[in-house]
Order: sequence, then C-alpha cells, then structure tokens
Amino acid sequence: MTMTSTTITNCSYIDVLANNTVQGAIRFENGLITDVGTKTTTPSDNNIDAAGQLVIPGLIDCYARLREPGFEKAATIASETDAAASNGITTIFCAPDTDPVTDEAGTVELIKRRAEAANGVRVLPIGAVTIGLEGEQLGEMLTLSEAGCIAFSNGDHAIQNTQVLRRIMEYSAGFNLKIIIAPQDPWLSNGVAHEGSVSTRLGLPAIPAAAETVALSQLIELCYQTGASVHFSRLSSHRGVQLVNQAKKDNIRVTADTGIDHLFLTEMDTSDFNSMCHTSPPFRSRRDLEALREGIASGVIDAICSNHAPHELDSKLTPFAESAPGTSSLDSFLGLLIKLAEDMQLPLATIIARASSGPANCFGLPQGRLEAGAPADLCIVDTDAHWEFTTEQMRSNGKNSPYRGWDFQGKVNMPFVNGQHIAI
Repeated sequence: MTMTSTTITNCSYIDVLANNTVQGAIRFENGLITDVGTKTTTPSDNNIDAAGQLVIPGLIDCYARLREPGFEKAATIASETDAAASNGITTIFCAPDTDPVTDEAGTVELIKRRAEAANGVRVLPIGAVTIGLEGEQLGEMLTLSEAGCIAFSNGDHAIQNTQVLRRIMEYSAGFNLKIIIAPQDPWLSNGVAHEGSVSTRLGLPAIPAAAETVALSQLIELCYQTGASVHFSRLSSHRGVQLVNQAKKDNIRVTADTGIDHLFLTEMDTSDFNSMCHTSPPFRSRRDLEALREGIASGVIDAICSNHAPHELDSKLTPFAESAPGTSSLDSFLGLLIKLAEDMQLPLATIIARASSGPANCFGLPQGRLEAGAPADLCIVDTDAHWEFTTEQMRSNGKNSPYRGWDFQGKVNMPFVNGQHIAI
C-alpha cells in the first residue's frame, strides 16, 4: 500500500506532555507523526484545514468487553470498534472472558483477524492469566504474549488461591509481563449494590468497599514480595485510592485505572432500582466518587477505562438483583471525558492524558501522544458540537446505557489509526 502524507492545519491540539492546548499544525506520513508545531512548511499530499477544531491523541481504552468470539448476540468486534472510533478510541484492550476464553494462541489470532476485518481500530487482546479463567492453573502467558496479548487478567473472576496468585506474579515478573487485576474479595463481593443507606433501604444484597480494599491490600503485599508489575483495574473506593497512592510511594510496581462511569454515578443512581446502573464494581458513595476524581487529578490513578460491558437488552429488563452487571460505555466515553474536565475545572489536556498517554505509559505503548516519531493515531474533534444522548444513536450493539437524555459536548469528525483515516 502506498502511504501518503497528511498535514492538519489551523488546529488546536492537545500536548499531553505540556498539559495544555496549542495552536498549530500536525503532519504525518508512513503511519508516523513527522512534525508537530506552530507551523509546518513541508508539503503534503493531503491538507486538512481544521480551523476551530481540536486534535487529540487517539484514546486508549485499557479495559472493554467486545463479546466476540462467543457472545455475538450481545456485540461484535465490528460493532464495538465502530462505537470506539466514533468516540476517539483508536486502541482498545479486549477482555479475556470470551468463548472460548482467550487462553490459547488460536483465539488471539481469531480476535486479531476479526479486528483487521473491521474498521481499523487497534484491538489488543488481554490474555487469560489462568486456564479457562478458573483461577487454578497458570495460563500460557509467554506464548500468549508472543501471539499478541498486551497483558494478562482473570477478568471479573477472582483468583481465590493466594498461592496461585503468588506464582502468577513470580512468573510474570520473570518475563516482565503485565498483569491486570480487578481487586475484589470473592467472599465480600457477593452482592449487587454498594453497602450503604441506599442498598439497606432497597433491600439489595450489598458489597462493602472492603471487598475492594481487602483484596487490594493482599495484592499489594504480593507485588512487594514478587516484584511483579500489576495494573489494578477499575478502582471504585476512597480507601482504594489511598492504598494505591501509598504503594506508589513505597516504589511498588503498580498502576491503576478507574471506569469512566464511576466518575459520574453513585449509589443514589440505583435508588429507583435502575438496572442500567447495576455494575461491577458497584457505584459507591459520593465520597468515593470525589476521591476517584482527586486520584485522576493527582495522577495516582493513571488511566480512565470504559469498563464497557454491552448486554442484550433482555438481560437488563429484569429486577435489579437479577440483571446482568455492566454498562455500555463506549458511545458516551468522549462526551464524559470533556464533561469531566469541565466539572473538575481541569485543563482538558489533563483528562485526555488519562485516556491516552496514561494507559500508554502503564502498558509500554508508543501511542497516546502527539509528537514526532509517535504512531499517527489521532482524532479531529468538534468541541463545540452539542448533542443529546439517545439509545437510538448508539453505535454499540449494547443499548444498556444509563445516560439517556444527558447533554454532551464534543463530536469526533475524523479518526486516524497509523495515519489511515477511519470512516465513521
């Protein structure tokens, strides 16, 4: 394929390293950014006048469920990467809880082939850290890494045996492989809503914040002992942020993310038995939400993920406690990021960094920044576009979103992956 050069002129662009927005131009060729600055004089094959628009680095979603293979009734790689691209996500990590589970190189190859046949969004599979996600026998992590897995996780399945956990960490440390763990104690997390006044009033089985922090404390100690590099996925609690902060101060090799929904919704959103707000981990108190936001602002929380979990609508049209946990979060991702910057009165560059360079740094990726030599993953965004969220306009096959009727700002006009324009 003959590669052409492109220059985006008259734009504002996000400089995540300088944490600000700059006026200038961006040129890319052969899949790489070649020039970023106030002006560029090198001729290009294509010139895009982006006056009044914003160029952001392609977003990196470090935890999402694409449902394929095995659960195509809920979603497919093609449908979910379409939703991702329309929200500025150019790289997406695919959770291992597929069918078959992503514990063999053949499944990794299948996911890669389906992704290549889709719209061009980069799909990076997360390999199963134990065979069948059963938490008993170590998975073939080195083989899966060579096949293309970015990291290894047991998904939403807790590994109950601490000896297995220790062996996983020792093995991963030996080969410098990244582990993703959602800290949840299996005995304390046997519920559907945050333990507090709302769950008590509604009579819902509750999950205390300690379900997260008990597991997190145990995991941090194992990280300390083994030297493993562990990414804590989808933090939800005030105390969880504190524990990660202290672990970082102790120079333990940990990073962390939180789901975008946990930065906006609390236990109060479940008070009318709204099954669209049944998630794992559950939406917690306002104090927890504020602590997560403070963790984002300070950088204690390195990344924001979608925690995308598309479901067939029937699985949500049931009583709250019987509904499937999770929200379809890709179609609202960029709108929520822009809203978060406004709500927190932070530079948009800070929030965009948590969804681009932040996850890139956690997992050693070259994407996520607009600088010479970086892959040309970027998006032109109309930040003045106002729109109302409706389930009818969702690109994801999963319509289980809690944001119906919300007003958002910002629409992606042109996403690029490796310098190639993705049609949306």
